[in-house]
Amino acid sequence: MNAPATHRHSYLQNATNRRTLLRLAGGGAAALALGARLDFAAARQSTFSDGTQLGDGSFTGGTYAISENDYVYQYATGADGYAYYTEYDGAEWSGWKQAGETSVGWDPAPAYYDGASHAYYTGTDEYIYQVSWDTYGDAQWENVSGDYTFKAAPWATYDNDAVYLYGTASDNYVYSKSYSGDGWSDWQAVNEAPAHTDYKPYSVSWDGYENTFYLGEDNYLYWNRYSHADGTWTGEKQIPSDYTFTCGAYAIGYQPEESLYAYSANDQGTPVYNVFDGSAWSGWQPIEAEWSASSKYAPNAYSYNDAQHVVYVDESNHAYYTWYGADGWAEDGWYDLGDNYGYDSYQYSYDDELYLTYTGENGNIYYKAYGADSGGTVDPTPTEEGY
Repeated sequence: MNAPATHRHSYLQNATNRRTLLRLAGGGAAALALGARLDFAAARQSTFSDGTQLGDGSFTGGTYAISENDYVYQYATGADGYAYYTEYDGAEWSGWKQAGETSVGWDPAPAYYDGASHAYYTGTDEYIYQVSWDTYGDAQWENVSGDYTFKAAPWATYDNDAVYLYGTASDNYVYSKSYSGDGWSDWQAVNEAPAHTDYKPYSVSWDGYENTFYLGEDNYLYWNRYSHADGTWTGEKQIPSDYTFTCGAYAIGYQPEESLYAYSANDQGTPVYNVFDGSAWSGWQPIEAEWSASSKYAPNAYSYNDAQHVVYVDESNHAYYTWYGADGWAEDGWYDLGDNYGYDSYQYSYDDELYLTYTGENGNIYYKAYGADSGGTVDPTPTEEGY
């Protein structure tokens, strides 16, 4: 699993260089200063900046980014059906580059493993492929589907030891496999109750487990856990609820409470969340809103500076943002981040800053920087990504 040659830069040692202005691909105008640190004793209101277009091109499906070793690697699917990527090296974006000639659809699932950036796509032939790069920087595609086909995007997680790949196959089973340096494991079925084939699963590494969530055909949410210690699944469980759901559950670990938070939307379009403390779920609770969450796009959440940052897209393709910190949920409720959110949005951190990225309805890709206080915490300790 080799990195693209363009990804093999020496690490930036100079903090001043790392904190220069983000620039648009092709040397466009300066956008957002990376060096401006958040003042956690400042006003309680907080939100993201206006969107900045990330290079040129026309894209479809959600865009996803990972931040490792002073670089950001971002992936997307072009409207022409090919995979694209761009990278930020601390000074400027590289511009969107086509990754080979394999025809793909839906969202990419990036992973950083063994010192290299990779991505997983579902091809238009419904097989899942891994794209990596050889020592010349040429895209290399590997079919990792085996005998299974998939009608939605895959999902990938990663830790120091392995990449874990997930997909909902055409036979209504959610499958998982892993790569740990000695080749791929066999696919393992995660579920017993049939899953929606047109929804991707979500998973997060937390508390020594891969915590995997998926939407059943009955529109209830299910969950299974894979133990890193003994390599077994604990068994599928339906997460108890009094209602059904319109999208999958996106989950993150929240270190200050040593808990797992899951976010979704119920059949009334209400944003809801649930908390697992290591032994039991607390029960689904609404995050009251005057808009209806999209039935097509999943929410996104990120743990950053001891607060959770939560973004939903509504039925009119507006995005809304709120946070949960030491003092509970944001006093002012939801912040309207504007329209033109065509797919799932995604958050990531880079150089101690938080960013939101998304594909617009117009086919362009954007990012926004988080701009102020996040939850009233004092002297925050950044949480480990993927906790």
